[in-house]
Amino acid sequence: MSFSQVGDQETQKILQALSDNPDLKACILEMIDITEDSANQLNRGDDAEDAVIQAIRKTGSVLLKEWAQSKADKAAKETEELPGVRMHEKKRCCGTHP
Repeated sequence: MSFSQVGDQETQKILQALSDNPDLKACILEMIDITEDSANQLNRGDDAEDAVIQAIRKTGSVLLKEWAQSKADKAAKETEELPGVRMHEKKRCCGTHP
């Protein structure tokens, strides 16, 4: 496998992740906007640092939310596959399950 093939695989993985998660894509685009400073609002190093820290925190929050949801989905699937496990159902008025 050549270096360019590895790069292509990594690029595809990144593009797929961004396609699957619009919130992550928005965070990455926000970071790109910070580095480009096209609005010319970041004139001091402190302003740029604050913007970067805020963007990284937001990205971290998005990633952790996605990670937690993935873990919860996996745990729910594994629980459903256990023999004798019944998912939560509302009881009828007399206390029996439907």
